[in-house]
Amino acid sequence: MSRRTRPASNPNTSHSVITTKARVCGWAIEPGETSGDGTTELILTRDDWKIVVAFQGSTALAAALKYPGRSEPSELIGSEQLARFLRGNREQMSAFRIDQRVIVGVQAGTVKDIRPDNETKVRLIVRYDGGTTGSPLTTHARAEDEVAV
Repeated sequence: MSRRTRPASNPNTSHSVITTKARVCGWAIEPGETSGDGTTELILTRDDWKIVVAFQGSTALAAALKYPGRSEPSELIGSEQLARFLRGNREQMSAFRIDQRVIVGVQAGTVKDIRPDNETKVRLIVRYDGGTTGSPLTTHARAEDEVAV
């Protein structure tokens, strides 16, 4: 009995693997534009997040992120980082927006970035009013307008 070999597929860049992960994690999937050079787009949407993945054939090249609170994509990420955003905790990823005022412990600041660590933890990059920057978990931050004075 001979074994049929399959072509190698990089799970970070394969169109079918990315599509499957997106579906499992609750992302809506729709085809995007196709350019003359054979580059295609796949648009993934979940809550206020949007990820546009560019493909050359069936291999992902890069992805553009549109964060909650933004009208246009504001960051490009490599295909190796895509899985982290696809699997990120849905509730925590949608809890805050870029430029939102937050309170972390006794410090107030502004959200500058939202970064999933893994499937359960999401970090904020916060620029505190005192000039320092921190990266608290979303579970440690509260929106400034939710804090009782």
